[in-house]
Amino acid sequence: MPNLPPKRIRWSELLDDLTDTDRNRSIVIERTTETERMAIFLLRRDNWSVRSVSGVQREYNLELFKYRRQIAAKVVNQRNKVSLGQIEKFIDFLSGESSADFDGGICISTTGFTRSVYSYLRDENITNLKLAILEGSELHWNCEEFDHEKERNRSTYIGVFTCKGGVGKTTIAAHLAGAFALNGYDVSLVDLDRQRNMQKLLGKGVYLPPAGGRKGARIDVIIPGETNGTSDRKTKFVICDCNPEFDGNPTGFLRRFDYCIVPTSLSPLGINKNADVIKRTFDLIRKENTKAQLFVLINGLQSEEKKRNHLLNQVLKTEFEALSNKDSRCRYVDPDEVAIRFSKQLLYWGFHLFDGTSPTLAFRTYGRYSHPRMDFLKLVDYLERHTDIENDRSVAARF
Repeated sequence: MPNLPPKRIRWSELLDDLTDTDRNRSIVIERTTETERMAIFLLRRDNWSVRSVSGVQREYNLELFKYRRQIAAKVVNQRNKVSLGQIEKFIDFLSGESSADFDGGICISTTGFTRSVYSYLRDENITNLKLAILEGSELHWNCEEFDHEKERNRSTYIGVFTCKGGVGKTTIAAHLAGAFALNGYDVSLVDLDRQRNMQKLLGKGVYLPPAGGRKGARIDVIIPGETNGTSDRKTKFVICDCNPEFDGNPTGFLRRFDYCIVPTSLSPLGINKNADVIKRTFDLIRKENTKAQLFVLINGLQSEEKKRNHLLNQVLKTEFEALSNKDSRCRYVDPDEVAIRFSKQLLYWGFHLFDGTSPTLAFRTYGRYSHPRMDFLKLVDYLERHTDIENDRSVAARF
């Protein structure tokens, strides 16, 4: 095949008729899995020419040819939905020099994609990646609505808590709410801290406008016992920014928590000092709530310090092995999977209080993409994979 200069085109152009050159391409299906064979069959039925590269350590396992264009395709067959972390690697590949021969990418999943994947591709306007779901003998290209499952009629309660201030509880609670809102869910953000920092930062709440044909979503800031015009509003997620003084949190909320996120830092001081704080936090929560799943989350990660992070990560994981062995519903979130990276966007979140602009979240894109948006959407993915949150979503917490 002659090497053609890369050219960015619309996906609609890729669906045009094949050229004679495309039709003469051979289809290689050696060393393919059954899933890949089915994908190849369905792609060929849709007039794609296909070459398998299975068995080679690459970010893709099929090469597709149509309308004189070359597309990298990745077929994923796994138990869980494809997460944003997996898609991030594919996006990085498509943006790098090693993908210069390709005009775009396709990811085909047998189990679908998390909502965070759809949200990120839509909000970042990623146009060179197409998604498809392989189910039975069909490829579903308009797969977002197809992918959404029915939801049960119960709100999900998430607490962000540690019995120590200054670890980023308010920032994490607000932006986790924002990640759910990006996925199309209205969220109640409950300010349980006596300092009312959430209310100071977001007022009565924020609205995330619609993007890519999806409806917008509302985050309402709620003060227990106060009415602010949102008492009759239905929400699918309730996220609580907790008071660091345990007794300052209403027991009614503590007992409702399905999940609790306990932030800490990956630093020598954080390990030596905060490890005991987190253990005490777990013990306090368990006095009121024995069912909640508890997660330790690294906040403010200096991602460029890979060697130091690896060592500190191993030490901190060891600190919690005994705890997790004792309580199977306690989990240390490995920062290699999910962590909230240090960023100037989060550092200066709340600057609107000083420059007079409207309340907002730190999801604005700088450079190639928004690290906070990526990190918090990946956190939503993580919770979905390790909890029943996918089945718990739905309506109707009223305040």
